Amino acid sequence: MKKTLILAAIVPALALAACNSQGPETETEAAAEDAELQADALEEQADAMPTEAGEEMMDDRADVMENKADALEDKADAEEGVLAQ
Repeated sequence: MKKTLILAAIVPALALAACNSQGPETETEAAAEDAELQADALEEQADAMPTEAGEEMMDDRADVMENKADALEDKADAEEGVLAQ
């Protein structure tokens, strides 16, 4: 059931990402986008949890993944600055 929820949340996001013709410029930027998609999927799972405790646990996981995505985005921005020089 959880795998189905994950796929149901990730597949549309991946399809939308595929429509982006520009795409990521670096591997770090691609990793940041992937982490963001995973965070979104975790938030969707949190909303679907039947108990408050389960929802809070999934929200915590989503927050951790969002923080990872933010850190990767910062790193990608720094890399782009180096590449632009």
